[in-house]
Amino acid sequence: MKKVIVISIITIFAIILSGATIFSIGKFSVWNPFSSCFGMLQILFTDKEYTIVQKFPHQVIFSKPSASLEKYMKNKGFELYDQMGPLLFYSNGTKKEKVDFSTNAYYSKWIWK
Repeated sequence: MKKVIVISIITIFAIILSGATIFSIGKFSVWNPFSSCFGMLQILFTDKEYTIVQKFPHQVIFSKPSASLEKYMKNKGFELYDQMGPLLFYSNGTKKEKVDFSTNAYYSKWIWK
């Protein structure tokens, strides 16, 4: 009987974790659901302007809607040179980066392509 309860709890936990991972990948393009959850909590409930929630395979940053991607990239030495809808192209002369920018009333999402 005890074994059945333990297996049931582990199965339920695995299903919840799988669902959270699928949601995180689909909604935020972040593979780690804990990282996306804690990143969102930092943006919504602290004074932090932005937080890096994933670095590999592509960088993802959550920020407050008022935070400036332009300013962030300028501090890294990049300048905007082109835009195609939400896809922004930056260059520092030798390196080029593409950033997919989206925002709503609660947060902004910056995804490097």
